[in-house]
Amino acid sequence: MTQSADPVLNVDRSIDASPQSSRWYASSILSRVLVAGFIVVLFAALYGRIMGYGLRRDELMFVPPAELLGYWSLYSDFFYNHVPNSAWFYRGVYLIFGGEGLLASARFGQFCAWLLLASGIGWATWRISGSGLLAMFFVVALVVNETLQTQAGMAASNNLLPMPFVAWGLGLFIVETLRDRPRVLWLLVSGLCLSIAAGLKVSAAVVIPPIAIATFLLPWHMPFSERLRSVVVPLLIGGLIGAIPLFWYLGADPSGFLAHVLKFHTGPHIAFWQANAASEPSLAMGLGGKIQLAYATWFGGAALIGLMVLFYLAVLGGTRSRQDRSGLGQILLVLVVLGATALFSFVPTPGFSQYYIQPLVAVPLLAALIYRLVPQEKRAQVAPLCVAGFALLFLLGAPRLAPGLLNLAKPDNFTSARLAKGGASLREVVAESERPDGPVATLMPLYPLEAHLPVYAELSTGPFAYRIAPYTDPDLAQHYVMANEDQLLALFDSNPPSAFLLGYDSALEAPLLRYAETNGYAAVQKEGLDNRYGQGVIYSKRAGAVE
Repeated sequence: MTQSADPVLNVDRSIDASPQSSRWYASSILSRVLVAGFIVVLFAALYGRIMGYGLRRDELMFVPPAELLGYWSLYSDFFYNHVPNSAWFYRGVYLIFGGEGLLASARFGQFCAWLLLASGIGWATWRISGSGLLAMFFVVALVVNETLQTQAGMAASNNLLPMPFVAWGLGLFIVETLRDRPRVLWLLVSGLCLSIAAGLKVSAAVVIPPIAIATFLLPWHMPFSERLRSVVVPLLIGGLIGAIPLFWYLGADPSGFLAHVLKFHTGPHIAFWQANAASEPSLAMGLGGKIQLAYATWFGGAALIGLMVLFYLAVLGGTRSRQDRSGLGQILLVLVVLGATALFSFVPTPGFSQYYIQPLVAVPLLAALIYRLVPQEKRAQVAPLCVAGFALLFLLGAPRLAPGLLNLAKPDNFTSARLAKGGASLREVVAESERPDGPVATLMPLYPLEAHLPVYAELSTGPFAYRIAPYTDPDLAQHYVMANEDQLLALFDSNPPSAFLLGYDSALEAPLLRYAETNGYAAVQKEGLDNRYGQGVIYSKRAGAVE
């Protein structure tokens, strides 16, 4: 057994490199092959689960901009109630992989976000701790996390997207400030990642203030003037570059930008759910419900196993001498980030389970920093715990991930493939309609957009703008491309639909259905239009039909 120390991070790395034993080399190669094979199978199963995961309503907001941004402008031409980076992320993926379809490219983008998250957590945990086993444990713990295996991590939305950039931004900052001399380029990248994360989801911005303060304090040993030059300035420059999209939209139309990003969530969004809470049993309007959602996300299943490893490391690390405790400043930083993200999770109303996933990024980094405090002679005690943790994670993750492997054998059953089939069916009906060039009227715009059919701007990102119309102040409504019931029916009179696609929300769709039946649109049953919200029915007025 030879002992080597990382001269940069002062991390002990132990390798058994006895040249007398060829058996060690064989077992080492075999173990690496097995680990690599396990990772490949794990992420293949994850990909299969993502592609087979049922359509979610949030995707009606986040996926359409991938198509709409080709001819319309964000906010001014269609409703979008989030910061802009998520829209442009899916637009970019669509430009590269659009040949596979609108939803298929978005779901693939979600999988890419997973790869970026896993690599960020794995690299940072290994680089900080020097333990590949610990790094792999926390990567697997994230992948099989119950909340991330549901809508939060599977559907193409902005819930998961900021987490990879937070992981890389915070991880790079910790790694560089543990060095004797931080590298300017990587701190610039750190700031860039953190700003990109904030541009993907507002809640990610809560990570920035603790790190901004830490730039003036870490590394401890550097003179303050050098710290300003080598840490503060590059992080600031990276942050400003990453914030350019936010500055662009805020500068172009401050009131419109804030109306979409801020005032929607603090006004009509809350009013709508207060009036319709019974329609969504998983939401939490009060503190008690939010605490239950947070508890299930942070202290259940895979998350609890991760915390068990973290606490065990803390016990072992607490035995190290006070004179030999490096990284305490970084530990304090991660604890503050953990607390800030946890507290901010309770701010949005109503609360959904996906709002509580951001703190999960900080746990692996905290564990890696605490692992540095564990005396070398006690680190062998960590391995059996991680191995036992792997076994429990396998039992937790197998029921959800194993079907993902089966999905790979039947790509025609992917949710995106079924959506494309429905879009093709809709296109066939529209082609035979009285107005084949007219927009499709629907609260489920992914089907017509998948088929490259026009839609009404007021309904182009699903029901989100339409359903809040009764709860929106007129002064605020003027910033939205939206229509209430009367305005929508008047819009149909002035620009008649080529077809209606209904059957997914009977209450919201009732005025559209009445209009279709009153104006001679006949029901047409087609395959491929069913999803978790219902069985779609096309209402079309065939060319030459007499009312």
